[in-house]
Amino acid sequence: MNFRRFLIFSSLFALAACGDASERPRTKSAAVEAVASTEALPSYEAQGVISSLEGQILTLDHDGASAAGLKPGRNQFKAYADVLAEAPITPGDRVKFQFKKTPTGLEVSKLEPRD
Repeated sequence: MNFRRFLIFSSLFALAACGDASERPRTKSAAVEAVASTEALPSYEAQGVISSLEGQILTLDHDGASAAGLKPGRNQFKAYADVLAEAPITPGDRVKFQFKKTPTGLEVSKLEPRD
């Protein structure tokens, strides 16, 4: 009989400790933040050679773009699927590209083969 009482009281205590979930303030989960459109940002043109492509990160050795303040060298650009679908993406390919300077970094907006 004592064991049953102990079991009942411990069950009630456990339920009371849980409380009502609706009373607790909900914390914001790690949601994806909306990215502002880059359509209004100016585009800059440059040319270069594809060094590598890993996921959405395209590494280019390029001639620079003085209007954008980008010196010649190697930079990483974010490239979305719509841009990559119509362009050569093999390392070593020579390309002309347009890019934008966004708050999160450099972003390729157009990529095409260079003759």
